[in-house]
Amino acid sequence: MGFLDGYTTYDPEIDGYGNPGQWRRSFYKKMSSDEAQAILNEDDPYEILGIKRTSTLAEIKIAFYREAKKWHPDKNPTLLEKATAMMKKLNATYQMIK
Repeated sequence: MGFLDGYTTYDPEIDGYGNPGQWRRSFYKKMSSDEAQAILNEDDPYEILGIKRTSTLAEIKIAFYREAKKWHPDKNPTLLEKATAMMKKLNATYQMIK
């Protein structure tokens, strides 16, 4: 279960992917460490967020929200596949290091 579950098809009525209720439910589902590690493969979570290993929780949250805003599928309709993959990586990263 991940951040983008239920967020896979474009709905022209709301001009976006899913609805706020779907987004909220999928966002608050907890991803297991095994699921996060499978998504990340060999990628360094700190490098994905662009932060140092000594970053505080507040810095981690800020970096996560900055990158999530940048890569959200609604903001990147022309790069939908890449944006979706990046959002999954960001969610896995946040679960691993928070």
